[in-house]
Amino acid sequence: MKTILSSFVFTALIGSAAVAQQDTSMLDRIYKTSFYDGQAYDNLRYLTKEIGHRIAGSKRAEEAVLWSKKLMEEMAFNTVYLQDVQVPYWDRGMKEEAYVLPSREPLQVLALGGSVGTGNSGLSAEVLEVELLSDLKKHGDAVRGKIVFVNKPWDESIVETGAAYGLNSSQRSRGPAEVAKLGGVAYLFRSLSSSRIDDYPHTGGTRYVEGIDSIPALAISAVGAIRLSEILKENPKSKVFIRNTSQWNGVANSHNVIAEWRGTEKPDEIITIGGHIDSWDIGEGAHDNGTGTMGTLDAIRTLMKLGYKPKHTIRLVFYMNEENGVNGSMKYGETAKAKNERIVAAIESDAGGFAPRGFDIKASAEQVQWIQKEWKPLFEEKFWVSRFLQGSPGVDSGVWGRHFPNTIMFNFRPDPHRYFDLHHTAKDVFEAVDKRELQSGVAAIASLLYLVDQQLDLLQ
Repeated sequence: MKTILSSFVFTALIGSAAVAQQDTSMLDRIYKTSFYDGQAYDNLRYLTKEIGHRIAGSKRAEEAVLWSKKLMEEMAFNTVYLQDVQVPYWDRGMKEEAYVLPSREPLQVLALGGSVGTGNSGLSAEVLEVELLSDLKKHGDAVRGKIVFVNKPWDESIVETGAAYGLNSSQRSRGPAEVAKLGGVAYLFRSLSSSRIDDYPHTGGTRYVEGIDSIPALAISAVGAIRLSEILKENPKSKVFIRNTSQWNGVANSHNVIAEWRGTEKPDEIITIGGHIDSWDIGEGAHDNGTGTMGTLDAIRTLMKLGYKPKHTIRLVFYMNEENGVNGSMKYGETAKAKNERIVAAIESDAGGFAPRGFDIKASAEQVQWIQKEWKPLFEEKFWVSRFLQGSPGVDSGVWGRHFPNTIMFNFRPDPHRYFDLHHTAKDVFEAVDKRELQSGVAAIASLLYLVDQQLDLLQ
């Protein structure tokens, strides 16, 4: 009996070693194909330079939908289709203007996404500076008639810049409503930026509250925020003029873009992969989120190029309107739930196209530990990808994932240092993307997709 058991253990070890060698060989082939034959960078060039920024509801957003659908149709997907999504359409209007009175010293500003406008004539008022929204209660009636300026720098010591972003972002989204409650006439918010020398304002979504008057809401650059604070210290009664003409233009018909590569063994079990195709209406939406969509598409194309045959159905989804309401991911989740689909895993890419560092994982502690033990060594030494930690599944996956709480989800994490220098700004253009970094990320995503498809049963 002892001899039989020993033989069984030896055979198992040999089999495990053979599988590991097979995985190592496959990852080598994936990386080589991505570096030598990747198309993400060229596709990104077209998306950014020929189509450009793509706010949900705009003609450019629909041009991106139709073009990306055509890209998918040229590949070996079994099915490519559009999923109807209704999205709110917000229009920025004319270029924003802001300056200090009476000197007319200019300040760099952008309307926050969803902001109402001042009208063509603009408005001017004294400015009340606070660091936090919670400080407003200290000022009471002094808020009335003022432009409230929230000047909260983020914590430069946090290496994970997304964490620093998260600590301040709620003040952007909640600020206008809180100020309007107290009679403020406009809202200025220090941009969510990782640089004190950044003179580019960063836009981003904000929300109003029904029953409370809406007021104009604008982001001011970090440089502008520092300068305005200096002026207010010299003269607390200083006034600022602002003008923006942004407005909501009703609801538009749009689409998610979906392609399916049918599984050979478990076609009814679906692995979802993708990111959002829309962007803000400044810059070119290169890192946010052209690299995510073109990268996940190219990850699948890389596996197809290698002749891979997936066990599970792999479904690529380009979501519409992540930036301004997540309507696309809500529609995707509601539809999948209504169809009683089995979505067993998901991979999202929406953190830029810088050098890959790893993945956040929405799974149990035991599943994450298994991934760290079995998969992390395949990436770490040779490919410099080492982050495999429990964490957020990503915005779109997190929204539709509420309908699928047991789905294992992966969120691609590139190097974080430079992303928020570009995020939601005019600087987010094709030239800011490095081809080698982008294709390295494609390889990391393709490698993870391969491993999930091959070994998902071991995680469940």
